[in-house]
Amino acid sequence: MGDNRTVTSGGPLREVLNRLRWNAGEMAGGAVITYREREGGDKRDGQVAFAEVAEILPRGVNLADGTYLPYHRVVAVRRGTEVLWHSRRR
Repeated sequence: MGDNRTVTSGGPLREVLNRLRWNAGEMAGGAVITYREREGGDKRDGQVAFAEVAEILPRGVNLADGTYLPYHRVVAVRRGTEVLWHSRRR
């Protein structure tokens, strides 16, 4: 497993995502997932709004458009300027 840490919310990535989804006090609106993607050998960061997450699974998330995003590609989860989670494997 990777060495992943949370900045403000505590717990692994899946726990942070589930809190955003199920805890009304977390206010998921505006939360963004930053992830690492590769195209043609180039690495770059992409972003998707948390609202696009259709399903939170044990090893990744399914997005509303059918895309599967594995947790090992997630770089950070932010809500505004607040970092909820970030990966140490940057």
